[in-house]
Amino acid sequence: MTYRLVVVPGDSSELRALQGRFADDVEVQTLDTANDALWEVRNDPPGVIIANVELPGMSGIDLAEILPNFGAPTRLVLWSRQVDPQIAQRAASFGVQHIVSGDTALDDLRNLLYQELNEAANTAAQAAEPAPESAPEPPPPPPRPRESPAAASAPPARPTRSRAEPPRQAETAPARATETGAPRPARRRDGPLVLTPEDQRAIRLRMEALDRDVGSKCIILADRAGMVLVETGLTVGLPTMVLLPLLSTSFSTAGQITQMLRETESSALYVHEGSHYDLYCFDIAQRFMLVIVFDKSGTPAKIGSVWVYAKRAIRDIQELLG
Repeated sequence: MTYRLVVVPGDSSELRALQGRFADDVEVQTLDTANDALWEVRNDPPGVIIANVELPGMSGIDLAEILPNFGAPTRLVLWSRQVDPQIAQRAASFGVQHIVSGDTALDDLRNLLYQELNEAANTAAQAAEPAPESAPEPPPPPPRPRESPAAASAPPARPTRSRAEPPRQAETAPARATETGAPRPARRRDGPLVLTPEDQRAIRLRMEALDRDVGSKCIILADRAGMVLVETGLTVGLPTMVLLPLLSTSFSTAGQITQMLRETESSALYVHEGSHYDLYCFDIAQRFMLVIVFDKSGTPAKIGSVWVYAKRAIRDIQELLG
């Protein structure tokens, strides 16, 4: 059996030395950036990735945050010249079980990676096994005994209230008046969304910050009907009137999958890579879409960076949407 190990060393000569530390049963691939590692996970997931915490662009911690969203059995090991307890705590919150320091011997590091490769292979094998047959259902309970004819024909007891007693409307009237006069909230979870000018201003500022982080052409926040709520950047030349409803249709399918799997929280992402534009569309609470468009003539988009910054912005936008 051949294992696949991806190494993202950064400036670590120790990690680069791993290339010649394994036998023929391990295929070692060295990549330059965490973004390259994510593309590898998307196309052909390796068993294990070992990455330097300090990487150009997207760090190893960012990689740890993004990797679980790909749903791949790939395990992540982080390496740091000096382990920071706060970084170790963040890595553990993202499911990273091992963060090794720079003074770890290469033989010990190799043995740890062999262990992780075996764990990844076992996990993949268990996922490929067919589900066991369910146990036979227990026999149905015996039928309940029928009521006697006398009990079945007995009329129900009536409340002991005099017919001459008038209905007590005077007690409920003030409560109804109070309910009618109470102001309704501007937003409702299941009702139509109402964005005040203050809401739009706050959301636009957050989207502009996201634009600066990822270097996009434009960012659009729309509802599931394809109606634009807030937009930033340049949308000239983009057929948004047709594009947004099409994206909404694709997310409707994702929402049905979420319901079938009985998921309470899920995230869906649509990625388009073209010759002129790259487009990333994120689902927000199965009610809204955040569309990020990149012009290929400028800085190319990096899926890892886009995912990290977009997820952070989506959390802030959800709070603003209420």
